[in-house]
Amino acid sequence: MKKTLIALACCGLTVGIAHAQSNVTVYGIVDTGYIKQNGRDVRMGENVNNRIGFRGQEDLGNGLKATFELERRFDLFNGANRGTEWDGNANMGLAGKGWGRVRFGRMNELTTETLRKFDPFYQYGVGGMIESTLRSARISHTARYDSPSWAGLTFGASYSLGRGTGNDDGWDGRANATTAGALPKIDNDGYALNVSYNNGPWMATANWSRLADSGDSYNWNLGVAYKFFGQARVSLAYEQTRDKVGIAGEGADFSGNVRDGNDLELGASSKQQTWLLGLEWDLGPGQLDASVNYLKVDEYGRRRVHFGSDDTILKYALGYTYNLSKRTSVYGFVSYTDADEGLADRESTTAFQLGMTHKF
Repeated sequence: MKKTLIALACCGLTVGIAHAQSNVTVYGIVDTGYIKQNGRDVRMGENVNNRIGFRGQEDLGNGLKATFELERRFDLFNGANRGTEWDGNANMGLAGKGWGRVRFGRMNELTTETLRKFDPFYQYGVGGMIESTLRSARISHTARYDSPSWAGLTFGASYSLGRGTGNDDGWDGRANATTAGALPKIDNDGYALNVSYNNGPWMATANWSRLADSGDSYNWNLGVAYKFFGQARVSLAYEQTRDKVGIAGEGADFSGNVRDGNDLELGASSKQQTWLLGLEWDLGPGQLDASVNYLKVDEYGRRRVHFGSDDTILKYALGYTYNLSKRTSVYGFVSYTDADEGLADRESTTAFQLGMTHKF
């Protein structure tokens, strides 16, 4: 009997040591609500992407850790997956106290991850910033490095392999890239560089990026924000994009509407310039958000249709998020978009969004 108790105690000690060295965290977001846009029926939609993820690390000793993350995104209102099986992060890597972190696989794009922090709506929902055609929320076949913070100063870099499918159907899983032999050569590797600062009331970022398989198109942006009295933050962002092959699809709906598709089109090249002025104000148990967004597109067009040059979009957004607890909130947003003919389905769009978010 004593031997059995000793054996069980040793097993328990071993499990305790293993748990201390390696751990896995389950996390997620569930979000749903209703969206109404003029000219469209009311529909269910989300503000923050619904997801469930697994994040883990193992202590390798001497301050070194092995890390991994797997994240699936889905539509809560019908239970469907979002295209790719693991549409969120899907990567593994190493992290160290003194030198930072390196990851390999699928992960957030640096330029999107850092610039969206200056948008009061975090580039989500009907109020989100009008996005460049060359930015995507996440990128695949990528190696990414993130430095530790030096008094609020950080550095990041990523390198993505091109797929070499410039004249194939199904480029990066988006088969609407279409007519064989009619596409320009778009095969190239991609890379990005970021410098950010976040200390006290000040926050700033600067990015330069070339997206993989974009025909050497590139994008750069700047953002700066200042928080007054610990409760109100004003932000300003500028972005310039040189799209050499006319990529459109996810992250490229100039209408300012919530995106429904994940398709790819190729057309005329364009130069895009975007300005964003934002306000976040802690008001009561929640946060008031407001933004003004301006986009100018030169030489923009789509296959078979040309809309001319110097087209513009002006977008206003206002919203409030009420925190029911630390994890649960309800929100209401409204936006108005005034667009030149050709950049959107209609010249003016008014959109309303009401919903609820829970984080776990």
